[in-house]
Amino acid sequence: MSTPQDRPQAAGRRRSRAALAVLSGSLLVAGTAAAAVGSELWPGKTTTVEVPAAAMPAGDTVLACAPTLHRVGGGESPDAAYGPGAATAASTVRSIALGDQAQRLPGAELLSNDRTLASLHERLSDEEAAKELTAASDGFSGAKGLVDSQRRFGDALWLRVQSLGGLRSPAAATRTIHQNDGDLTGLATEACTAPANVTWLTGASTTLGHTSVLLVSNPAKTTASVQVSVRTTAGVATDGAIQDFTLEPGATKSINVGGTARDEPAVTVRVSSSGAPVSATLSQAILRGLRPGGIDVMSAGAAPSTRQVMPGVQVLGAAEASKVGSSEDAGDELPEVQLSDTSGQGATATVIALAADGTRTEVAKDVQIGKNAVLNVPLASLPAGNYTLVAEADESIVASARILRGTDPAKPVDVAYIPGVEEMSTDQLVALPEVGTGWLHLAAPEEDSKVVLAPVVADGTVGQSRTVEIKAGQTATVKVSDFQGAVGLRLGASEGGVYASLLTEDGDAKTAALVPQELPDAPASARVELLP
Repeated sequence: MSTPQDRPQAAGRRRSRAALAVLSGSLLVAGTAAAAVGSELWPGKTTTVEVPAAAMPAGDTVLACAPTLHRVGGGESPDAAYGPGAATAASTVRSIALGDQAQRLPGAELLSNDRTLASLHERLSDEEAAKELTAASDGFSGAKGLVDSQRRFGDALWLRVQSLGGLRSPAAATRTIHQNDGDLTGLATEACTAPANVTWLTGASTTLGHTSVLLVSNPAKTTASVQVSVRTTAGVATDGAIQDFTLEPGATKSINVGGTARDEPAVTVRVSSSGAPVSATLSQAILRGLRPGGIDVMSAGAAPSTRQVMPGVQVLGAAEASKVGSSEDAGDELPEVQLSDTSGQGATATVIALAADGTRTEVAKDVQIGKNAVLNVPLASLPAGNYTLVAEADESIVASARILRGTDPAKPVDVAYIPGVEEMSTDQLVALPEVGTGWLHLAAPEEDSKVVLAPVVADGTVGQSRTVEIKAGQTATVKVSDFQGAVGLRLGASEGGVYASLLTEDGDAKTAALVPQELPDAPASARVELLP
């Protein structure tokens, strides 16, 4: 059976998931007769000292999931029509972990607040887990997996998965938030992420009717010192700036961004930490008077760069978007792309839209973004359809596209945010949302590309793979339900530069987006330097 990891790596363009192996080396120590220590002289000859590489195991894979959405202010809604479920949106978490080619399963557990919620599989001994095996004792090979679905838990939690053979075990977890009534009516999907020392979150708003809450969790075993800065259309917000804080192991802190950036149509948040990496997300909820206007959870996208790619952006078209996207109670909530300067110098940017067939449209040319500022670029000029947006700038930026779903202004509508995404690697894993119909969008902006997809089913089996070919400039869309029984997808780009997003729809007015996450590599060993 062919799986994504069997495909060749494209030279110079792929980021291998394999940990770096550093072989034993020798260290050259040179001296000179002119160097004196007290009355002793270093010998005037070259001495070679053999120093073995120090083993550094890859460590566990850790993915953190933010708490579910809550209505700010606490308690149930006073409006009887929107009372049921208004305080907390119903949510579930699905987790997947894959073993190695020797059909071994890694130890895996779900934790919250530094306590174990569930053990998905018992850990192997350190000695056994460190073995590099390519086949089981019976000669068979191929990855098996663990799946945990319908986990109803509203607080922050994280999945911890044991490494095997010195490499991180592929893992993924997704929280699905779904509600049919109440203030938080809508659909949101959150790909649980590996902690990081710097996280950029963009796409939020704090104008009338919009509530944006920053959630920061520390899944590490050491205390984290956290710094948060909020950027608006005018630059870094200073009034009511968020004070630095410490986060104990297992703790989560929530911050209402509106307390720092009031009545702002475009907000970007930068979260940095020292001592321990942290996980950060932005929860966005919108009310248009008494009508729900959508929910979403914004996770980190691509790192700041001069080019950001956002695949799978659905545009309603100017007439439909204007009809349902303007509200007397919540202002304009229209499809747009948000650009944020991260260089501190200001940036000049151009936004290009690529239709599924490769048709190229210039949405905005040479727009000016102020120093550390955020700018909204409307998508009203685009006809209805699916697009890949490419934002290019002369300085580093981050970007996020907002999409709108729903055609009746008198009924609830929903929003979703697609950040700029990293180029796909040769081996990634996504846990599929537990509600709705999913569509995987695969964009190849520059060159012909290939992506290999394999389903993971409920018993952890990795199914038969298929290859999707994408012409340069085009976007391929794959319906997730074509993989019968899939609870997850293993995917990898075997040729060309590919960018992916997963959009999920439910009914006529619910939508959500997530991007497949790439796990950081870790060296299996490192050199030791001897300094005089």
